[in-house]
Amino acid sequence: MFTLNHLKHFVELHANIAYILITLGVIIEGEIVVGIAGIFSNLGALNIFIAFIATIIGGGAKSVIGYSIGYYLQRKHSGRPVIKMVERNVHYLLPRFATRPFWSIFVSRFLIFGAHWFSLLFSGYKKVKVRTFAEAELSSLLIWTVAVLAVGYFFSMTALAISRDVRKFIGIIFLFFVAFFILEKIISFIIELINIDDKDNASD
Repeated sequence: MFTLNHLKHFVELHANIAYILITLGVIIEGEIVVGIAGIFSNLGALNIFIAFIATIIGGGAKSVIGYSIGYYLQRKHSGRPVIKMVERNVHYLLPRFATRPFWSIFVSRFLIFGAHWFSLLFSGYKKVKVRTFAEAELSSLLIWTVAVLAVGYFFSMTALAISRDVRKFIGIIFLFFVAFFILEKIISFIIELINIDDKDNASD
């Protein structure tokens, strides 16, 4: 019978691959991957400090890639439809980007899926000062990494307290993640409404 110990042992045997997947997963988006890293850290299959470092490396690579692509597009492909789409999305989600780039870049990491990528591309496209960009990205990345790892760790602790049956454990974790993403969507929606109100007030 497949148990939590079997699952833990399997991840332990492939821990190096898991850390690489965490790094790559963060470059794409990251929340689910880092949350799962927190879960397996609590189970003892992964080292939470190495998972933290892998997340920081992935997040840093994502920042550099996004800014560089935006910078390249500004130089070689400005005015193209894809740029206008990015600009529309950034102005909709982050209407104060031009006047408060640090805050806009910082908060974009915590908004809906894709918002952070738009922010990275637009930062490069608008040639936001590298220091401002780096400080906003690093501070948000540190907070985000600790928060998401902690969420996964807490979910795992709670699920283990409820049941050690592997099927029930996975089911409970799944429900926790669904609840977490619903809450995140609600918070993101509220932030968007605040940003829209700010934009409307500024235009009056």
